[in-house]
Amino acid sequence: MKEGDWSEDFIKKPNTQMRSVWAVNPPKKEEKKYGKHPTQKPLSLLERIVLASTNKGDIILDPFTGSSTTGIAAKKHGRKFIGIDTEKKYLDLSRKRFRDLVVVGN
Repeated sequence: MKEGDWSEDFIKKPNTQMRSVWAVNPPKKEEKKYGKHPTQKPLSLLERIVLASTNKGDIILDPFTGSSTTGIAAKKHGRKFIGIDTEKKYLDLSRKRFRDLVVVGN
Protein backbone atom coordinates (compact mmCIF):
# COMPACT_ATOMS: atom_id res chain seq x y z
CA MET A 1 0.00 0.00 0.00
CA LYS A 2 2.95 2.32 0.65
CA GLU A 3 4.15 1.99 -2.95
CA GLY A 4 0.64 1.78 -4.45
CA ASP A 5 -0.48 4.10 -7.21
CA TRP A 6 -3.07 6.35 -5.62
CA SER A 7 -2.71 9.18 -8.13
CA GLU A 8 -6.27 10.43 -7.57
CA ASP A 9 -5.53 10.98 -3.87
CA PHE A 10 -3.88 14.38 -3.61
CA ILE A 11 -3.24 13.82 0.13
CA LYS A 12 -1.18 10.59 -0.27
CA LYS A 13 2.44 11.38 -1.00
CA PRO A 14 4.45 8.83 -3.07
CA ASN A 15 6.45 6.24 -1.08
CA THR A 16 4.97 7.26 2.26
CA GLN A 17 2.72 5.29 4.58
CA MET A 18 -1.00 5.54 3.85
CA ARG A 19 -2.75 8.12 6.02
CA SER A 20 -6.02 7.82 7.93
CA VAL A 21 -7.62 10.41 5.65
CA TRP A 22 -8.05 9.63 1.96
CA ALA A 23 -9.10 11.97 -0.83
CA VAL A 24 -11.55 10.07 -3.04
CA ASN A 25 -13.82 11.53 -5.71
CA PRO A 26 -17.52 10.57 -5.90
CA PRO A 27 -18.60 7.68 -8.18
CA LYS A 28 -17.80 8.27 -11.85
CA LYS A 29 -20.55 8.52 -14.45
CA GLU A 30 -19.73 5.09 -15.92
CA GLU A 31 -20.19 3.53 -12.46
CA LYS A 32 -23.84 4.60 -12.62
CA LYS A 33 -24.39 3.34 -16.18
CA TYR A 34 -27.34 1.11 -15.20
CA GLY A 35 -28.67 3.32 -12.41
CA LYS A 36 -27.43 4.25 -9.00
CA HIS A 37 -27.86 3.33 -5.39
CA PRO A 38 -28.60 6.19 -2.94
CA THR A 39 -25.44 5.43 -0.93
CA GLN A 40 -23.23 4.21 -3.78
CA LYS A 41 -19.50 4.47 -3.07
CA PRO A 42 -16.83 5.17 -5.68
CA LEU A 43 -15.07 2.09 -7.04
CA SER A 44 -11.67 3.65 -6.29
CA LEU A 45 -12.54 3.76 -2.56
CA LEU A 46 -13.60 0.11 -2.41
CA GLU A 47 -10.59 -1.01 -4.47
CA ARG A 48 -8.32 0.68 -1.96
CA ILE A 49 -10.08 -0.96 0.98
CA VAL A 50 -10.02 -4.40 -0.69
CA LEU A 51 -6.32 -4.11 -1.53
CA ALA A 52 -5.43 -2.82 1.96
CA SER A 53 -7.30 -5.51 3.87
CA THR A 54 -7.37 -8.74 1.82
CA ASN A 55 -5.23 -11.07 -0.25
CA LYS A 56 -5.94 -12.67 -3.63
CA GLY A 57 -8.29 -15.61 -3.21
CA ASP A 58 -9.86 -14.26 0.01
CA ILE A 59 -13.65 -14.23 0.34
CA ILE A 60 -15.34 -10.88 0.93
CA LEU A 61 -18.88 -10.81 2.36
CA ASP A 62 -21.03 -7.71 1.92
CA PRO A 63 -24.37 -8.27 3.69
CA PHE A 64 -25.72 -4.92 2.39
CA THR A 65 -24.32 -5.07 -1.12
CA GLY A 66 -26.55 -2.48 -2.83
CA SER A 67 -25.12 -1.98 -6.32
CA SER A 68 -22.12 -4.25 -5.49
CA THR A 69 -19.27 -1.77 -5.70
CA THR A 70 -17.47 -3.91 -3.10
CA GLY A 71 -18.08 -6.99 -5.24
CA ILE A 72 -16.80 -5.29 -8.37
CA ALA A 73 -13.61 -4.27 -6.54
CA ALA A 74 -13.25 -7.79 -5.11
CA LYS A 75 -13.61 -9.56 -8.45
CA LYS A 76 -11.38 -7.06 -10.22
CA HIS A 77 -8.56 -7.87 -7.83
CA GLY A 78 -8.87 -11.65 -7.64
CA ARG A 79 -11.01 -11.99 -4.53
CA LYS A 80 -14.16 -14.08 -4.17
CA PHE A 81 -17.34 -12.25 -3.30
CA ILE A 82 -20.68 -12.93 -1.62
CA GLY A 83 -23.21 -10.10 -1.75
CA ILE A 84 -26.60 -9.98 -0.01
CA ASP A 85 -29.36 -7.40 -0.29
CA THR A 86 -33.11 -7.35 0.27
CA GLU A 87 -33.84 -4.94 -2.60
CA LYS A 88 -34.35 -6.80 -5.90
CA LYS A 89 -33.85 -3.66 -7.98
CA TYR A 90 -30.33 -3.21 -6.59
CA LEU A 91 -29.49 -6.88 -7.05
CA ASP A 92 -30.58 -6.52 -10.69
CA LEU A 93 -28.34 -3.46 -10.98
CA SER A 94 -25.48 -5.50 -9.47
CA ARG A 95 -25.92 -8.28 -12.02
CA LYS A 96 -25.70 -5.78 -14.88
CA ARG A 97 -22.52 -4.28 -13.44
CA PHE A 98 -20.94 -7.73 -13.05
CA ARG A 99 -21.75 -8.59 -16.69
CA ASP A 100 -19.66 -5.60 -17.79
CA LEU A 101 -16.75 -6.43 -15.49
CA VAL A 102 -13.42 -7.15 -17.11
CA VAL A 103 -11.02 -8.81 -14.68
CA VAL A 104 -7.40 -7.84 -15.34
CA GLY A 105 -4.55 -10.25 -14.64
CA ASN A 106 -6.59 -13.39 -13.89
